[in-house]
Amino acid sequence: MNHYNSPKWALALLAFGTYATTASGASLTVLFQSSTGSAAFAVDRTVDSGANWYGQDPGQFHFITLAGGGGIVPNDFFTFCIEPREFVTVGQTYTYNIVPVEQGANNIGGMGVTKANFVRELLYNNYPNFSVALTPLTAAAIQVALWEIVREDSGSFNLATGTVQYRNWANDSVRVLATSMLGGLTGNGPYLSSVSALTLNGSVQDTLVQTTPEPAAFLVVAPALIVLAIRRRRNKAKG
Repeated sequence: MNHYNSPKWALALLAFGTYATTASGASLTVLFQSSTGSAAFAVDRTVDSGANWYGQDPGQFHFITLAGGGGIVPNDFFTFCIEPREFVTVGQTYTYNIVPVEQGANNIGGMGVTKANFVRELLYNNYPNFSVALTPLTAAAIQVALWEIVREDSGSFNLATGTVQYRNWANDSVRVLATSMLGGLTGNGPYLSSVSALTLNGSVQDTLVQTTPEPAAFLVVAPALIVLAIRRRRNKAKG
């Protein structure tokens, strides 16, 4: 089989073009518009084997873009935090750095490639479009699943054991749904490639953002696609 005639090869090029044009290194100023977090979904959480427990209200954030983003960040979007025990306040503005997902959660030095791929897989399976406002239950489950992935070091995602643990579920349906989402992860994808992390040093939660490719993306993939088209024509002519 001619390698350059493979549809998979073309898709890989397109994916690379999209990834290559993320606004990594750019800044983004946002207004924290609202949160779907609710006491109905409160949960206690620990990362020190139960020495300290902290109450958390898992949910979804709604951000309004005010400036920056390199032209590839939506005007408003929904998102999730990836740094528990850090804080943002509704009505406040924040200027983030846009970095690859693996550099997110900079309060622990970044989550690394393996965890970042689990995050991308979780989002692909459960939240591929950041313009959608989810139900409070689904939003809470995705948020808990993200916290588990980012902070868990035991090698498996069990909400009751390991590096990060949860207890006293105000609504057990969140635990059940988050467990189902985590159980669907393989580490092999497919992955949501159009996602980056928003980081800000200090006590401000790092979050996620979905980016869209710039027109310049075509400058990255166009030459290769032209070569692909020419090779296809030649193969057809030979046939």
